[in-house]
Amino acid sequence: MANIGDIIRLKRIEMGISQKDLASQIGVDVSFLCKIEKNEKKLSLEKLELVSSILNLDFLKYKNEYYYDKIHSIFENENEGYKIMIINNIINKYNV
Repeated sequence: MANIGDIIRLKRIEMGISQKDLASQIGVDVSFLCKIEKNEKKLSLEKLELVSSILNLDFLKYKNEYYYDKIHSIFENENEGYKIMIINNIINKYNV
């Protein structure tokens, strides 16, 4: 599975949007967007929703990946099954 930064970069290029234009539209500087596209930094959920809207990406799909990454960083020493159980519990409890 491609990282969100790779997906953003490819979709941005496909749509003919410059890094400068996208960065301006989401309220970040170009160097930060460059780090996002290199998967060195992560977007906030709010910025991810904005980027998804601009680039016509499936926000719900990437929202779930965003939460998975958060759970993964918190429970990095746990097995994958446990992490997935935690995510499913959150989704079911809060209808995320």
